[in-house]
Amino acid sequence: MPPAIQLALLIAILLPAGKIVAALLTRFGIPAILGELLVGVIAGPGCFDMLHMHAFSGSDAGSAFLLIAQIGGLVLMFIAGLETDIDRMREAGVTAFLVALSGVIWPFFLGAGAAHTLGLSWSTSCFLGGALTATSVSISARTLMDAGRMTSPEASVILGAAVIDDVMGLFVLAFLAASCSTTTSSFGVAPALSAWLQGHSAFGSSHPLMVQMTLLAVCVSAFFVIAYAAAHYGADPFMRLARKLDVNEAVTSCVLALVLLYAVSAEWLGSVAGITGAYLLGYVFASAKLKPLIERTFHSIGHGFLVPLFFVSIGLSSNFRALGGHWLLLSVIFAVAVVSKLVGCGSAALVMGMGKVRSFRVGCGMISRGEVGLIVTAMGASTGIFRESEVAVMVTVVLLTTLITPLIMRGAFSIGDGDDILAPGSEQASEDYTGVLEFQAE
Repeated sequence: MPPAIQLALLIAILLPAGKIVAALLTRFGIPAILGELLVGVIAGPGCFDMLHMHAFSGSDAGSAFLLIAQIGGLVLMFIAGLETDIDRMREAGVTAFLVALSGVIWPFFLGAGAAHTLGLSWSTSCFLGGALTATSVSISARTLMDAGRMTSPEASVILGAAVIDDVMGLFVLAFLAASCSTTTSSFGVAPALSAWLQGHSAFGSSHPLMVQMTLLAVCVSAFFVIAYAAAHYGADPFMRLARKLDVNEAVTSCVLALVLLYAVSAEWLGSVAGITGAYLLGYVFASAKLKPLIERTFHSIGHGFLVPLFFVSIGLSSNFRALGGHWLLLSVIFAVAVVSKLVGCGSAALVMGMGKVRSFRVGCGMISRGEVGLIVTAMGASTGIFRESEVAVMVTVVLLTTLITPLIMRGAFSIGDGDDILAPGSEQASEDYTGVLEFQAE
């Protein structure tokens, strides 16, 4: 079977399966996200191992599917940026920073301490703690969208903190990489300059960590300044030029290309995850004049095709058979992963005066892990710091936190809070989101 046909068959099976299971779960009050994740888990190596079946093995169809799914993650974050309340995001700036900082410190030290207590070496324990620091905002963003809460104060803090969290996680990763003699990817400005300085400068060769951290700080700052300014001043002129093209959906095509370009530039210039660049672009486009047009078309492209594949791919990448007898380690690290974010981020929000209920919601929204945690896990495995059991534990923890976050967030938002009624614009936001859903249904 030709690879293109294999890929088409794979998508034809998994895409509607995710939607069907999601529809069934929503009838029982379970978030639709879990339906797509569950389909991936069932089709993954822990159950049917679909990508290695005879019909799909021997080609690059599985790899192509996972790559397309990653594009879905970028589109999801762009949509999340579009639906972000800019005024409330600015108001939540200091709060988001403190939430992100607390959400890095607590998981790192608790995770490293717990792992060392259970018999792991300090190097392995620190890598494990580093893998627990970053938050995967994709799950939280989708849950907030499904619940019609993207304009809530909690959403502004969660999404803002997750972006900052990604940058802080980068510095943790850089420290971990420098603490062991390993070579990391040379893609990007910061790694290339760091390698050059370490090879051509006495100071660089004797102080590699200081050089690496300084260059990372400069490149991250440069990316956010340049990317924000370019989008802020060029969004409306760019879309006006795209509208002049006498072809169908020219604006959609050009904006999608810009989303991908921002993702690439985030990795290359800023050395941050590509989803950060996609979210930043959506955040700026939220104030563009043609926002309703962009939002409508990207809802169709994203939620109708790319985003479901992204969540299915998370399950496809998981294998529970390698856990063996390491259930105690898994249980402890999973508990640390949940409690550290819930208490750390929630307490920071509470200190900033968000109230008990909203602080609890913020903590719940920061629980899920994702691609950054898997990157740290992969680095630990490639350097021999992680054995197969630790890799299996971390992948399972990432998946479990991804699975429980929508349930916990739904429960948190079901708790009554008097400020929800008084929140300015909350009723209109709910009506707007209902209108989007009605449009999708048509």
